[in-house]
Parts: sequence; C-alpha cells; structure tokens
Amino acid sequence: MVAGAAVNQERDHRRHLRLVLSGEASEYVEALDRIVGPGLIETYRVRRPAEVLELVRVGVPDAVVIDPEAVHVDALKLLRSIRQVNQGLLVVLLTGKLDRRLLEEALRLAAFSVLAKPLQLEQLLVQVHRMMIRMNIALRQGGF
Repeated sequence: MVAGAAVNQERDHRRHLRLVLSGEASEYVEALDRIVGPGLIETYRVRRPAEVLELVRVGVPDAVVIDPEAVHVDALKLLRSIRQVNQGLLVVLLTGKLDRRLLEEALRLAAFSVLAKPLQLEQLLVQVHRMMIRMNIALRQGGF
C-alpha cells in the first residue's frame, strides 16, 4: 500500500508540456500529439499575438513556438511583451531571415532558441525534447 501511494504521488508531480504554437509550427500539432503522446504534451494553436499574450498572462503555456510572420508581429516586440509577463517562459522564435541583430536581441531576451524557416518536424521535435528536459530539471528543483 505504501509503494502504491508513492507511485500515485510521483505521478501527480509529473506534468505534461503545455505548448503554444503559431504559424508553421502549428502545422505539426497532430504529429506532435501522435509522436510525443497526449499524456506528455498539450498543444494550443494561436493565430494572433493577442492570443499568445493572453495565454501567457493566464499561465497556460510552459513554452511557446512563435512564427512572427504568421501572427503579423515583430518577433522581438512580442518576445519583450512575453518577458514582461513571464521571465522564465521557454520561447522558440521562427524566422525567415536570420540576422545578427535579431539573434543578439533574442539571446538578450532569453529566447530558448531561434530557428530558421522553413521549419521541419525534426527540428521542432528536437526543441520539444529540449524543453521537456528543461522542464523536468526545473520540476525536480521545484522551479516549474
């Protein structure tokens, strides 16, 4: 009975990754759900910057993958807005043009990563895996 209680308690402490996706990344929602599994990931599609910010404000996502061109917003402006609400949120930026200013500013604003478009499923899966590792470490340290 004690062992069973310990297993249930451990299960209660595990969480799935709540991931917000926009643009090209949102095309892979079904694939992510199938490959990663519904018990490990919960995905949300967004089409507008206001949707991203609202979900961040109410504390829904653990991570976001933003395609600024798809939501018609400046990537750095949206990242700054997210950082005003949540300093620790894992943010992946997609961009059609990698330039030094964008990369430097994204790093300064603590972007989790910046990926060049077109986005491939394998690239997204690598990022999801890295985010899950980061979340697992934070959970073990009492940070998530």
